[in-house]
Amino acid sequence: MSALCRMAVETEFEDFPEEARTKAKHTLLDSMAVTIGGSGLDGILEIVDLVKEKGGVEQSPIPFYGGLVPAAEAALAIGPMPRAMDCGDLHEEAGHISEYIVACLLAACGLREKVSGQEFLAALIVGQEVLIRIGSAYRLISNAIPRGDCGGHYIFGAVAAIGRLLGFTQEELENAEGIARTMTQPHTMSIYSPATLMVRMHHGLVCHSAILACQMARKGITGPRHSVLTGPNGFLGTAHWDTEPEALTRGLGEDWEMTAITTKGHSACYFSHSSIDGIIEQMSMHGFTAEDVEAIHVDVSVSGSKAVCEPAESKWAPGTVPECQFSLPYAVASALVDGHVFLDTYSERSRSRENVRELMGRITADADPQMSDWGARVRTVLRDGTEITTEHTYVKGHPNNPFTEVDFVAKFRRCVPYSILPIGEDAEDGIIEAVLGLDEVDDVAGALLEPLTPESVPLIAQSQTPAQA
Repeated sequence: MSALCRMAVETEFEDFPEEARTKAKHTLLDSMAVTIGGSGLDGILEIVDLVKEKGGVEQSPIPFYGGLVPAAEAALAIGPMPRAMDCGDLHEEAGHISEYIVACLLAACGLREKVSGQEFLAALIVGQEVLIRIGSAYRLISNAIPRGDCGGHYIFGAVAAIGRLLGFTQEELENAEGIARTMTQPHTMSIYSPATLMVRMHHGLVCHSAILACQMARKGITGPRHSVLTGPNGFLGTAHWDTEPEALTRGLGEDWEMTAITTKGHSACYFSHSSIDGIIEQMSMHGFTAEDVEAIHVDVSVSGSKAVCEPAESKWAPGTVPECQFSLPYAVASALVDGHVFLDTYSERSRSRENVRELMGRITADADPQMSDWGARVRTVLRDGTEITTEHTYVKGHPNNPFTEVDFVAKFRRCVPYSILPIGEDAEDGIIEAVLGLDEVDDVAGALLEPLTPESVPLIAQSQTPAQA
Protein backbone atom coordinates (compact mmCIF):
# COMPACT_ATOMS: atom_id res chain seq x y z
CA MET A 1 0.00 0.00 0.00
CA SER A 2 2.90 2.34 0.70
CA ALA A 3 4.14 1.95 -2.88
CA LEU A 4 0.66 2.54 -4.30
CA CYS A 5 0.22 5.66 -2.17
CA ARG A 6 3.60 6.98 -3.26
CA MET A 7 2.60 6.57 -6.89
CA ALA A 8 -0.74 8.25 -6.23
CA VAL A 9 0.64 11.40 -4.60
CA GLU A 10 4.00 11.84 -6.36
CA THR A 11 3.26 11.17 -10.05
CA GLU A 12 3.25 14.49 -11.88
CA PHE A 13 0.55 15.12 -14.48
CA GLU A 14 3.17 15.29 -17.22
CA ASP A 15 4.39 11.82 -16.21
CA PHE A 16 1.09 10.16 -17.08
CA PRO A 17 1.46 8.79 -20.63
CA GLU A 18 -0.81 10.18 -23.32
CA GLU A 19 -2.54 6.80 -23.61
CA ALA A 20 -3.52 6.95 -19.94
CA ARG A 21 -4.78 10.54 -20.18
CA THR A 22 -6.86 9.76 -23.26
CA LYS A 23 -8.29 6.63 -21.64
CA ALA A 24 -9.21 8.64 -18.55
CA LYS A 25 -11.12 11.17 -20.65
CA HIS A 26 -12.98 8.44 -22.48
CA THR A 27 -13.88 6.61 -19.26
CA LEU A 28 -15.02 9.90 -17.75
CA LEU A 29 -17.29 10.60 -20.72
CA ASP A 30 -18.66 7.06 -20.40
CA SER A 31 -19.23 7.51 -16.67
CA MET A 32 -21.01 10.81 -17.22
CA ALA A 33 -23.19 9.06 -19.82
CA VAL A 34 -24.32 6.26 -17.54
CA THR A 35 -24.74 8.66 -14.60
CA ILE A 36 -27.11 10.70 -16.76
CA GLY A 37 -28.90 7.58 -17.99
CA GLY A 38 -29.29 6.17 -14.48
CA SER A 39 -30.31 9.43 -12.81
CA GLY A 40 -34.00 8.59 -12.59
CA LEU A 41 -34.04 4.81 -12.21
CA ASP A 42 -35.42 2.79 -9.30
CA GLY A 43 -34.08 3.75 -5.89
CA ILE A 44 -32.37 6.98 -6.91
CA LEU A 45 -35.11 9.35 -5.78
CA GLU A 46 -35.33 7.50 -2.48
CA ILE A 47 -31.61 7.78 -1.72
CA VAL A 48 -31.62 11.45 -2.74
CA ASP A 49 -34.57 12.06 -0.42
CA LEU A 50 -32.72 10.31 2.42
CA VAL A 51 -29.64 12.46 1.86
CA LYS A 52 -31.67 15.68 1.77
CA GLU A 53 -33.54 14.69 4.94
CA LYS A 54 -30.21 14.31 6.75
CA GLY A 55 -29.10 17.80 5.71
CA GLY A 56 -25.79 19.24 6.87
CA VAL A 57 -23.14 21.68 5.72
CA GLU A 58 -23.59 22.85 2.13
CA GLN A 59 -20.58 21.53 0.19
CA SER A 60 -21.46 19.54 -2.93
CA PRO A 61 -24.42 19.68 -5.31
CA ILE A 62 -26.65 16.70 -6.07
CA PRO A 63 -26.81 16.58 -9.86
CA PHE A 64 -30.27 16.36 -11.47
CA TYR A 65 -32.04 17.03 -8.14
CA GLY A 66 -30.43 20.21 -6.83
CA GLY A 67 -29.42 21.23 -3.35
CA LEU A 68 -26.07 21.38 -1.56
CA VAL A 69 -25.18 18.68 0.98
CA PRO A 70 -22.02 17.41 2.72
CA ALA A 71 -19.60 15.88 0.23
CA ALA A 72 -19.88 12.38 1.70
CA GLU A 73 -23.67 12.58 1.50
CA ALA A 74 -23.47 13.74 -2.12
CA ALA A 75 -21.33 10.67 -2.82
CA LEU A 76 -23.99 8.48 -1.24
CA ALA A 77 -26.58 9.98 -3.60
CA ILE A 78 -24.43 10.07 -6.75
CA GLY A 79 -22.81 6.65 -6.31
CA PRO A 80 -25.83 4.52 -7.31
CA MET A 81 -26.60 6.57 -10.45
CA PRO A 82 -23.87 5.26 -12.79
CA ARG A 83 -24.46 1.66 -11.70
CA ALA A 84 -28.23 1.80 -12.15
CA MET A 85 -27.99 1.30 -15.94
CA ASP A 86 -25.52 -1.57 -15.51
CA CYS A 87 -23.67 -0.13 -18.48
CA GLY A 88 -20.56 1.30 -16.81
CA ASP A 89 -17.01 0.14 -17.47
CA LEU A 90 -14.99 -2.59 -15.79
CA HIS A 91 -11.70 -4.43 -15.73
CA GLU A 92 -11.71 -8.10 -16.65
CA GLU A 93 -10.06 -9.17 -13.38
CA ALA A 94 -10.81 -6.30 -10.98
CA GLY A 95 -14.51 -5.72 -11.77
CA HIS A 96 -16.30 -2.36 -11.93
CA ILE A 97 -14.00 0.65 -11.92
CA SER A 98 -14.95 4.18 -13.00
CA GLU A 99 -18.45 4.16 -11.49
CA TYR A 100 -16.85 4.33 -8.04
CA ILE A 101 -14.03 6.73 -8.88
CA VAL A 102 -15.96 9.31 -10.90
CA ALA A 103 -18.89 9.47 -8.45
CA CYS A 104 -16.46 10.07 -5.56
CA LEU A 105 -14.54 12.74 -7.42
CA LEU A 106 -17.65 14.62 -8.52
CA ALA A 107 -18.80 14.72 -4.89
CA ALA A 108 -15.35 15.59 -3.56
CA CYS A 109 -15.10 18.65 -5.82
CA GLY A 110 -17.23 20.36 -3.18
CA LEU A 111 -14.35 20.03 -0.70
CA ARG A 112 -12.25 22.46 -2.73
CA GLU A 113 -12.92 25.94 -4.04
CA LYS A 114 -12.04 24.90 -7.57
CA VAL A 115 -10.67 21.77 -9.27
CA SER A 116 -8.88 21.98 -12.61
CA GLY A 117 -9.27 19.44 -15.37
CA GLN A 118 -5.68 18.28 -15.01
CA GLU A 119 -6.15 17.74 -11.27
CA PHE A 120 -9.35 15.78 -11.88
CA LEU A 121 -7.74 13.62 -14.58
CA ALA A 122 -4.73 12.83 -12.38
CA ALA A 123 -7.01 11.79 -9.50
CA LEU A 124 -9.11 9.66 -11.85
CA ILE A 125 -6.08 7.86 -13.26
CA VAL A 126 -4.50 7.01 -9.91
CA GLY A 127 -7.85 5.93 -8.46
CA GLN A 128 -8.51 3.60 -11.38
CA GLU A 129 -4.96 2.25 -11.21
CA VAL A 130 -5.07 1.48 -7.49
CA LEU A 131 -8.50 -0.17 -7.73
CA ILE A 132 -7.43 -2.34 -10.66
CA ARG A 133 -4.15 -3.43 -9.12
CA ILE A 134 -5.75 -4.44 -5.82
CA GLY A 135 -8.69 -6.17 -7.52
CA SER A 136 -6.29 -8.03 -9.80
CA ALA A 137 -4.12 -9.10 -6.87
CA TYR A 138 -7.29 -10.31 -5.11
CA ARG A 139 -8.17 -12.16 -8.34
CA LEU A 140 -11.77 -11.08 -8.11
CA ILE A 141 -13.16 -12.48 -11.36
CA SER A 142 -11.08 -15.62 -11.79
CA ASN A 143 -10.98 -16.85 -8.18
CA ALA A 144 -13.29 -14.87 -5.91
CA ILE A 145 -16.60 -14.87 -7.78
CA PRO A 146 -16.60 -18.66 -8.42
CA ARG A 147 -16.39 -18.99 -4.64
CA GLY A 148 -19.29 -16.63 -3.98
CA ASP A 149 -17.25 -13.51 -3.11
CA CYS A 150 -17.70 -10.30 -5.15
CA GLY A 151 -14.87 -8.33 -3.56
CA GLY A 152 -14.37 -5.53 -1.04
CA HIS A 153 -11.45 -3.70 -2.67
CA TYR A 154 -13.31 -0.87 -4.40
CA ILE A 155 -12.92 1.62 -1.56
CA PHE A 156 -9.12 1.60 -1.87
CA GLY A 157 -9.23 3.05 -5.37
CA ALA A 158 -11.82 5.63 -4.37
CA VAL A 159 -9.72 6.76 -1.41
CA ALA A 160 -6.61 7.07 -3.60
CA ALA A 161 -8.52 9.27 -6.04
CA ILE A 162 -9.96 11.54 -3.36
CA GLY A 163 -6.62 11.81 -1.56
CA ARG A 164 -4.93 12.88 -4.79
CA LEU A 165 -7.67 15.43 -5.47
CA LEU A 166 -7.29 16.91 -1.99
CA GLY A 167 -3.51 17.11 -2.20
CA PHE A 168 -2.75 14.53 0.49
CA THR A 169 0.77 13.77 1.61
CA GLN A 170 1.81 10.13 1.44
CA GLU A 171 1.34 9.80 5.18
CA GLU A 172 -2.18 11.21 5.01
CA LEU A 173 -3.12 8.88 2.17
CA GLU A 174 -1.65 5.86 3.94
CA ASN A 175 -3.72 6.72 7.01
CA ALA A 176 -6.85 7.11 4.87
CA GLU A 177 -6.22 3.75 3.19
CA GLY A 178 -5.64 2.18 6.60
CA ILE A 179 -8.96 3.60 7.78
CA ALA A 180 -10.56 2.21 4.62
CA ARG A 181 -9.11 -1.22 5.42
CA THR A 182 -11.10 -1.25 8.65
CA MET A 183 -14.25 -0.69 6.57
CA THR A 184 -13.67 -3.45 4.00
CA GLN A 185 -15.23 -6.86 4.07
CA PRO A 186 -15.79 -9.50 1.43
CA HIS A 187 -19.15 -8.97 -0.23
CA THR A 188 -21.04 -12.14 -1.06
CA MET A 189 -22.64 -12.91 -4.41
CA SER A 190 -26.05 -12.74 -2.68
CA ILE A 191 -26.09 -9.12 -3.86
CA TYR A 192 -26.60 -10.48 -7.39
CA SER A 193 -28.46 -13.75 -6.81
CA PRO A 194 -31.22 -12.75 -6.71
CA ALA A 195 -30.35 -9.19 -7.69
CA THR A 196 -31.73 -6.35 -5.57
CA LEU A 197 -31.39 -2.58 -5.54
CA MET A 198 -28.34 -3.04 -3.31
CA VAL A 199 -26.38 -3.82 -6.47
CA ARG A 200 -26.46 -0.07 -7.15
CA MET A 201 -26.84 1.24 -3.58
CA HIS A 202 -23.64 -0.56 -2.61
CA HIS A 203 -21.76 1.91 -4.80
CA GLY A 204 -23.14 4.83 -2.84
CA LEU A 205 -22.06 3.26 0.45
CA VAL A 206 -18.52 2.70 -0.85
CA CYS A 207 -18.26 6.28 -2.13
CA HIS A 208 -19.67 7.68 1.13
CA SER A 209 -17.17 5.68 3.20
CA ALA A 210 -14.26 6.67 0.97
CA ILE A 211 -14.85 10.38 1.49
CA LEU A 212 -15.31 9.86 5.23
CA ALA A 213 -12.02 7.95 5.42
CA CYS A 214 -10.23 10.83 3.72
CA GLN A 215 -11.91 13.45 5.90
CA MET A 216 -10.90 11.51 9.02
CA ALA A 217 -7.28 11.27 7.85
CA ARG A 218 -7.20 15.00 7.10
CA LYS A 219 -8.34 15.66 10.67
CA GLY A 220 -5.34 13.69 11.92
CA ILE A 221 -7.08 10.43 12.72
CA THR A 222 -4.63 7.59 12.10
CA GLY A 223 -5.35 4.23 10.55
CA PRO A 224 -3.40 0.97 10.52
CA ARG A 225 -0.61 1.51 7.96
CA HIS A 226 1.04 -1.90 8.13
CA SER A 227 -0.32 -5.12 6.61
CA VAL A 228 -3.08 -3.16 4.88
CA LEU A 229 -2.97 -5.37 1.78
CA THR A 230 -0.41 -8.10 2.44
CA GLY A 231 0.78 -9.84 5.57
CA PRO A 232 -1.26 -11.75 8.16
CA ASN A 233 -3.82 -8.96 8.61
CA GLY A 234 -3.87 -7.67 5.04
CA PHE A 235 -6.86 -7.53 2.75
CA LEU A 236 -5.46 -10.26 0.50
CA GLY A 237 -5.28 -12.50 3.55
CA THR A 238 -9.06 -12.59 3.73
CA ALA A 239 -9.12 -14.64 0.51
CA HIS A 240 -9.57 -18.41 0.69
CA TRP A 241 -7.81 -18.92 -2.62
CA ASP A 242 -4.51 -18.11 -4.29
CA THR A 243 -4.01 -14.37 -4.70
CA GLU A 244 -1.38 -12.56 -6.77
CA PRO A 245 0.29 -9.91 -4.58
CA GLU A 246 2.88 -9.30 -7.33
CA ALA A 247 0.13 -7.54 -9.31
CA LEU A 248 0.11 -4.72 -6.74
CA THR A 249 3.41 -3.22 -7.83
CA ARG A 250 4.49 -5.02 -11.01
CA GLY A 251 5.56 -2.26 -13.43
CA LEU A 252 4.06 0.38 -11.15
CA GLY A 253 4.50 3.83 -12.64
CA GLU A 254 5.46 2.37 -16.01
CA ASP A 255 2.62 0.02 -16.97
CA TRP A 256 -0.78 1.66 -16.57
CA GLU A 257 -3.35 -1.09 -16.05
CA MET A 258 -6.21 1.41 -16.30
CA THR A 259 -5.63 1.56 -20.06
CA ALA A 260 -7.08 -1.98 -20.21
CA ILE A 261 -10.53 -0.93 -18.94
CA THR A 262 -13.41 -2.44 -20.93
CA THR A 263 -16.40 -0.34 -22.03
CA LYS A 264 -19.93 -1.75 -22.07
CA GLY A 265 -22.10 -1.47 -25.14
CA HIS A 266 -25.11 -3.24 -23.61
CA SER A 267 -27.10 -2.31 -20.50
CA ALA A 268 -26.70 -5.65 -18.72
CA CYS A 269 -24.28 -7.56 -16.54
CA TYR A 270 -21.05 -7.94 -18.49
CA PHE A 271 -21.17 -11.72 -18.04
CA SER A 272 -24.08 -11.67 -20.54
CA HIS A 273 -22.37 -9.49 -23.15
CA SER A 274 -20.64 -12.25 -25.12
CA SER A 275 -23.96 -14.09 -25.36
CA ILE A 276 -25.77 -10.92 -26.45
CA ASP A 277 -23.11 -10.21 -29.07
CA GLY A 278 -23.27 -13.84 -30.15
CA ILE A 279 -26.98 -13.97 -30.86
CA ILE A 280 -27.00 -10.54 -32.55
CA GLU A 281 -24.06 -11.56 -34.75
CA GLN A 282 -25.73 -14.84 -35.67
CA MET A 283 -28.95 -13.06 -36.62
CA SER A 284 -27.01 -10.62 -38.79
CA MET A 285 -24.94 -13.26 -40.56
CA HIS A 286 -27.65 -15.88 -41.07
CA GLY A 287 -30.72 -13.71 -41.50
CA PHE A 288 -33.02 -15.35 -38.96
CA THR A 289 -35.42 -13.71 -36.48
CA ALA A 290 -36.79 -14.64 -33.09
CA GLU A 291 -39.71 -16.47 -34.74
CA ASP A 292 -37.26 -18.83 -36.48
CA VAL A 293 -35.57 -20.02 -33.28
CA GLU A 294 -36.32 -23.44 -31.84
CA ALA A 295 -33.77 -23.43 -29.03
CA ILE A 296 -30.59 -21.74 -27.81
CA HIS A 297 -27.91 -23.20 -25.56
CA VAL A 298 -25.17 -21.05 -24.07
CA ASP A 299 -21.96 -22.24 -22.41
CA VAL A 300 -20.49 -19.66 -20.05
CA SER A 301 -17.67 -19.57 -17.52
CA VAL A 302 -18.12 -20.66 -13.93
CA SER A 303 -18.00 -17.00 -12.83
CA GLY A 304 -20.54 -16.08 -15.50
CA SER A 305 -22.88 -18.82 -14.40
CA LYS A 306 -22.71 -17.63 -10.79
CA ALA A 307 -23.67 -14.09 -11.80
CA VAL A 308 -26.32 -14.50 -14.51
CA CYS A 309 -27.56 -18.12 -14.43
CA GLU A 310 -27.86 -19.01 -10.75
CA PRO A 311 -30.20 -19.62 -9.06
CA ALA A 312 -32.15 -20.82 -12.10
CA GLU A 313 -35.55 -20.19 -10.51
CA SER A 314 -34.90 -16.44 -10.39
CA LYS A 315 -32.74 -16.06 -13.51
CA TRP A 316 -35.40 -17.70 -15.72
CA ALA A 317 -38.27 -15.83 -14.05
CA PRO A 318 -36.91 -12.34 -13.24
CA GLY A 319 -39.40 -9.67 -12.23
CA THR A 320 -37.64 -6.50 -11.14
CA VAL A 321 -35.24 -4.42 -13.21
CA PRO A 322 -32.13 -5.60 -11.28
CA GLU A 323 -33.25 -9.21 -11.62
CA CYS A 324 -33.60 -8.77 -15.38
CA GLN A 325 -30.24 -7.01 -15.66
CA PHE A 326 -28.58 -10.06 -14.11
CA SER A 327 -30.49 -12.69 -16.09
CA LEU A 328 -28.69 -14.22 -19.09
CA PRO A 329 -31.87 -15.74 -20.57
CA TYR A 330 -33.68 -12.40 -20.33
CA ALA A 331 -30.79 -10.57 -22.00
CA VAL A 332 -30.48 -13.09 -24.84
CA ALA A 333 -34.24 -13.27 -25.44
CA SER A 334 -34.49 -9.46 -25.47
CA ALA A 335 -31.59 -9.23 -27.91
CA LEU A 336 -33.37 -11.72 -30.15
CA VAL A 337 -36.55 -9.67 -30.18
CA ASP A 338 -35.13 -6.13 -30.24
CA GLY A 339 -31.65 -6.53 -31.71
CA HIS A 340 -30.18 -4.66 -28.70
CA VAL A 341 -30.17 -4.54 -24.89
CA PHE A 342 -30.42 -1.01 -23.47
CA LEU A 343 -32.54 0.94 -21.00
CA ASP A 344 -35.76 0.43 -22.95
CA THR A 345 -35.20 -3.32 -22.45
CA TYR A 346 -36.21 -2.87 -18.81
CA SER A 347 -39.37 -0.81 -19.05
CA GLU A 348 -42.43 -2.33 -17.43
CA ARG A 349 -43.88 -3.05 -20.87
CA SER A 350 -40.69 -4.75 -22.08
CA ARG A 351 -40.38 -6.89 -18.96
CA SER A 352 -43.93 -8.19 -19.34
CA ARG A 353 -43.74 -9.19 -23.02
CA GLU A 354 -45.05 -12.72 -23.55
CA ASN A 355 -42.82 -13.39 -26.57
CA VAL A 356 -39.68 -12.62 -24.54
CA ARG A 357 -40.82 -14.83 -21.67
CA GLU A 358 -41.68 -17.66 -24.05
CA LEU A 359 -38.25 -17.41 -25.69
CA MET A 360 -36.56 -17.58 -22.29
CA GLY A 361 -38.10 -21.02 -21.83
CA ARG A 362 -36.23 -22.20 -24.91
CA ILE A 363 -32.86 -20.96 -23.67
CA THR A 364 -30.58 -23.18 -21.62
CA ALA A 365 -27.11 -22.58 -20.18
CA ASP A 366 -24.26 -24.51 -18.61
CA ALA A 367 -21.06 -23.56 -16.81
CA ASP A 368 -17.99 -24.67 -18.75
CA PRO A 369 -14.77 -24.58 -16.67
CA GLN A 370 -12.77 -24.28 -19.89
CA MET A 371 -14.58 -21.13 -21.02
CA SER A 372 -12.78 -17.80 -20.58
CA ASP A 373 -14.18 -15.74 -17.71
CA TRP A 374 -16.19 -13.38 -19.93
CA GLY A 375 -16.66 -15.61 -22.99
CA ALA A 376 -19.62 -17.58 -24.30
CA ARG A 377 -20.38 -20.33 -26.78
CA VAL A 378 -23.80 -19.86 -28.38
CA ARG A 379 -25.53 -22.78 -30.15
CA THR A 380 -28.76 -21.83 -31.90
CA VAL A 381 -31.13 -24.38 -33.41
CA LEU A 382 -33.62 -23.00 -35.94
CA ARG A 383 -37.05 -24.48 -36.63
CA ASP A 384 -35.87 -25.75 -40.01
CA GLY A 385 -33.17 -27.85 -38.29
CA THR A 386 -30.25 -25.51 -38.99
CA GLU A 387 -27.68 -25.40 -36.18
CA ILE A 388 -25.35 -22.43 -35.70
CA THR A 389 -22.54 -22.47 -33.13
CA THR A 390 -20.24 -19.52 -32.49
CA GLU A 391 -17.80 -18.63 -29.73
CA HIS A 392 -17.29 -15.08 -28.49
CA THR A 393 -14.51 -13.66 -26.33
CA TYR A 394 -13.73 -10.04 -27.18
CA VAL A 395 -16.95 -8.03 -27.15
CA LYS A 396 -17.11 -4.52 -28.57
CA GLY A 397 -15.50 -2.30 -25.95
CA HIS A 398 -12.83 -4.82 -24.91
CA PRO A 399 -9.24 -3.51 -25.17
CA ASN A 400 -8.76 -5.94 -28.07
CA ASN A 401 -11.92 -4.58 -29.74
CA PRO A 402 -12.11 -1.04 -28.35
CA PHE A 403 -14.58 1.81 -28.60
CA THR A 404 -13.44 4.70 -30.74
CA GLU A 405 -13.97 8.27 -29.56
CA VAL A 406 -16.92 8.38 -31.96
CA ASP A 407 -18.38 5.35 -30.16
CA PHE A 408 -18.02 7.02 -26.76
CA VAL A 409 -19.77 10.17 -27.99
CA ALA A 410 -22.55 8.10 -29.56
CA LYS A 411 -23.12 6.20 -26.30
CA PHE A 412 -23.23 9.48 -24.38
CA ARG A 413 -25.87 10.89 -26.72
CA ARG A 414 -27.82 7.64 -26.49
CA CYS A 415 -28.01 7.99 -22.70
CA VAL A 416 -29.07 11.65 -22.56
CA PRO A 417 -32.79 11.10 -23.39
CA TYR A 418 -33.11 8.95 -20.26
CA SER A 419 -32.03 11.74 -17.90
CA ILE A 420 -34.49 12.59 -15.15
CA LEU A 421 -33.62 16.24 -15.85
CA PRO A 422 -34.11 17.36 -19.47
CA ILE A 423 -30.72 18.21 -20.94
CA GLY A 424 -30.62 20.70 -23.78
CA GLU A 425 -28.50 20.24 -26.87
CA ASP A 426 -26.12 23.03 -25.82
CA ALA A 427 -25.52 21.43 -22.42
CA GLU A 428 -25.07 18.02 -24.03
CA ASP A 429 -22.49 19.35 -26.48
CA GLY A 430 -20.82 21.36 -23.72
CA ILE A 431 -20.24 18.35 -21.48
CA ILE A 432 -18.79 16.32 -24.34
CA GLU A 433 -16.47 19.17 -25.31
CA ALA A 434 -15.40 19.75 -21.71
CA VAL A 435 -14.59 16.08 -21.05
CA LEU A 436 -12.63 15.53 -24.26
CA GLY A 437 -10.69 18.75 -23.62
CA LEU A 438 -10.46 18.39 -19.86
CA ASP A 439 -6.75 19.29 -19.81
CA GLU A 440 -7.77 22.88 -20.53
CA VAL A 441 -10.74 23.12 -18.13
CA ASP A 442 -10.12 25.29 -15.06
CA ASP A 443 -13.30 24.43 -13.12
CA VAL A 444 -14.55 20.85 -13.38
CA ALA A 445 -17.62 21.41 -11.21
CA GLY A 446 -18.68 24.31 -13.40
CA ALA A 447 -18.12 22.33 -16.60
CA LEU A 448 -19.61 18.96 -15.60
CA LEU A 449 -21.94 19.47 -12.64
CA GLU A 450 -23.44 22.89 -13.21
CA PRO A 451 -25.22 21.88 -16.47
CA LEU A 452 -26.79 18.94 -14.59
CA THR A 453 -27.74 20.72 -11.38
CA PRO A 454 -30.97 22.75 -11.32
CA GLU A 455 -32.21 24.81 -8.43
CA SER A 456 -35.21 22.51 -8.22
CA VAL A 457 -36.72 19.65 -10.20
CA PRO A 458 -40.08 17.85 -10.01
CA LEU A 459 -40.39 14.48 -8.37
CA ILE A 460 -39.88 11.42 -10.55
CA ALA A 461 -43.53 10.55 -10.16
CA GLN A 462 -44.35 13.77 -11.98
CA SER A 463 -41.67 13.45 -14.67
CA GLN A 464 -40.99 9.96 -15.96
CA THR A 465 -37.91 9.05 -17.94
CA PRO A 466 -38.25 6.99 -21.15
CA ALA A 467 -37.15 3.90 -19.23
CA GLN A 468 -40.02 4.31 -16.76
CA ALA A 469 -42.75 5.28 -19.23
